[in-house]
Amino acid sequence: MTTSPPDDRSLPLRERKRLRTRRALADAALRMFGEKGFDATTLDELVQAVEVSKSTFFRAFPAKEAVAIEAETEVWTAYLALLGERELSGLVITQLRDCLADAVTRLDPAWDDRYVATRRLILTAPALLAYVDSYRTGVEDEVVSCLAGKLGLDADDLRIHVLAQLTTTCWSVSARAWVRGDAAGGRAALLARLDQAYRSIPASLELTVKGPPR
Repeated sequence: MTTSPPDDRSLPLRERKRLRTRRALADAALRMFGEKGFDATTLDELVQAVEVSKSTFFRAFPAKEAVAIEAETEVWTAYLALLGERELSGLVITQLRDCLADAVTRLDPAWDDRYVATRRLILTAPALLAYVDSYRTGVEDEVVSCLAGKLGLDADDLRIHVLAQLTTTCWSVSARAWVRGDAAGGRAALLARLDQAYRSIPASLELTVKGPPR
């Protein structure tokens, strides 16, 4: 999936039309699911609202859950694309942080509101929570594969598995707090939280507990 905006004139007309349809489906889904509920809104109702066929829907999204979390998908698609293109140098965890920050920076201005609405919708539907967890696991698997190739490591190397999961964890804690605060401070605040989360990793590993007083 490309993260290029649907009005990007550098893209071929067919690709722009495909992206516009995808965005129309995602926007309608977010509105309809928010108003009526995810489970109560049928796929037939969604495609009728956008005036497309079910086959068109399934060319854009693999499942009803996928269209509901499009704002989440945008982040990780951009992240994986940037990571795949990047020549890694220095600390890998820093490279992962920079890729994720770059991905978030490049998202279109309307993404902030879409993401907040998406995360609030996810909390109302157990099926969406499960789908996001599964989706992020898939992202982590792709990061592991990418790092194994770039670093010349075995895909079973525990270090790259830990790094992959640290990235999704840092995002989760940062974005959760940002959404809970109604996205106060905008994208800059989200990126600052993300940077703080990464910087807290070494200190978190050094936390100790003193024994009870004698």
